[in-house]
Amino acid sequence: MKRNKRPPTNRNRPQNQEDDVDEEEHDQKPYLLHLPEHIIMEIFCKIPTKTLIQCKRVCKCWRSWLSDTQFTKELFSRTPACLLVTGVRSRWGHFLVDLDRAGWQNDVALKLFSIRSLRTLCMTIVGSCNGFLCHYEVHFDLSCHLHISNPVTGEFLSLPTPPNPDTRDCYGFGFSPMSEVYKLVRVLSPYGKPDQVMVLTVGSGIWRNIGNPAYSFDGVTPHGIYINGFLHWIGHSSSDCSRLVCAFDVESEQFQELPLPPCIYDLDETYFKLGVLKGWLSVILNLNDDIIVWVMKDYGVKESWTKEHEFKNPVGFFGISVLNFTEEGQVLGLHRNRLQAYALVTKGLVRVEVDQLPSVVSEAWDLVPSFVSLKDIARGLQLEGTICQS
Repeated sequence: MKRNKRPPTNRNRPQNQEDDVDEEEHDQKPYLLHLPEHIIMEIFCKIPTKTLIQCKRVCKCWRSWLSDTQFTKELFSRTPACLLVTGVRSRWGHFLVDLDRAGWQNDVALKLFSIRSLRTLCMTIVGSCNGFLCHYEVHFDLSCHLHISNPVTGEFLSLPTPPNPDTRDCYGFGFSPMSEVYKLVRVLSPYGKPDQVMVLTVGSGIWRNIGNPAYSFDGVTPHGIYINGFLHWIGHSSSDCSRLVCAFDVESEQFQELPLPPCIYDLDETYFKLGVLKGWLSVILNLNDDIIVWVMKDYGVKESWTKEHEFKNPVGFFGISVLNFTEEGQVLGLHRNRLQAYALVTKGLVRVEVDQLPSVVSEAWDLVPSFVSLKDIARGLQLEGTICQS
């Protein structure tokens, strides 16, 4: 029986033939990958975020670049924030909207990965940090579950459920730049008892009770706002019941006090909303028909509070749902579960129409999309749960 000969290997080829093969393989690579890494980074940073997410599916080489740990961290540091919108009912899921293109005629919302299952009764986002989301999920059997997900990569990690979960609990999800660990903070407000604080370091599998804070949290800020290594809530001082910003240091696990912006209104009659605007800690004050937006331009310095915007409330309760401000002078907000835009100049309120965006929206968050894998943030830790692909 005559055997077919195998093609010769490089080991049997003359040196000049090996060089030809290497050149041929090099020529078959995409031209982009022939460029120096810093040039590739500059190109990727100029590609719109939603397009860049789709680029990961172009070829193995591009996928490899957008999965490299160091490259994705550098890319994240230069990626602008987008708006993450969650639909309801049949259109449930996470959708990405470009903040500065919202409402443009040719803009299209990009649907991202989501982790909702058939057992889910309800689910809400309780924190967002470095492109990762923290979800609080209730199943039909009323059991509670916590997850961390990356809606760009489609990964999610199940976290241990804290003891005696309660719907009145406040959560915060943050990152410690010094120890490079992520932590989930839970603030309990049991009836007739002082508030308690529990902390879970992602990967440890253990909820730790760190005691009673010197503040009371009244649910004004249900989810901690993360910026500069701190989680922030609005609370009351236990000593004189004055309102202030409670800042939780994710590294030291200690609270600090930050002053609220100067206000001529009665603070107890004013609605507050904490957030992040242009990289600054922000507070939105809403009383009657007045909406005032303050930003702390020098973190921790009382005198740095600056009034960034002031306008009349265009419709009832719009102030409590303000999401962000576009470069074109529009205020984005949720009103009656619809994404709306209010023009500060013309004082007109219009519904934001984006192709593929659900008409009914349950919640919206600022999100800087990240290609960093959950495997990278959990490296070297004993995981509680499993990293899964949705």
